[in-house]
Amino acid sequence: MSERHVTFDMIVQAVGAVAGVSRHEIMVAGRAGADERVHLRYACWWLATKMTSLGPSTIGRLSGGRDHTMVIHGLRRAEELRASSESFRLSTDALLGTLQALERAGLLRFAVSIDPLATARRVLSAPEREAVRVSTYEIVAMSRLIVEQADGDPSAPSTEETVHV
Repeated sequence: MSERHVTFDMIVQAVGAVAGVSRHEIMVAGRAGADERVHLRYACWWLATKMTSLGPSTIGRLSGGRDHTMVIHGLRRAEELRASSESFRLSTDALLGTLQALERAGLLRFAVSIDPLATARRVLSAPEREAVRVSTYEIVAMSRLIVEQADGDPSAPSTEETVHV
């Protein structure tokens, strides 16, 4: 079996990007009035079982300290939703296919290695020279950090870190 390059965080980010919500919104959603967010979390868990070697206990821990039995229940619900909801099945299939294609192309491994703050520091140190040397992947990484900061995502680096550029 080949080495896995997809992480749980990548899966949550991909699901959040498609749904237009932050990681925080997916992970803190409760039951009352938040069925869509709960379904997004189930999709993340289902994708994690397909794309990673993580077990229910680890997935639960990465999902805000949830119990493994809750993850198992969520995986059952995801399978039920895939059987009963065409839109859920199509969405999860599309995300799975996209993540698999990116993994095969080696793009996920490369994207994870980029430090957006280091890139920003490098550009700000010599903008006339470094601004033209920024790769597309570095721009995406910096943009993602900016969006996470704007969303108030608690898992993103604090604003204080970006001030010390």
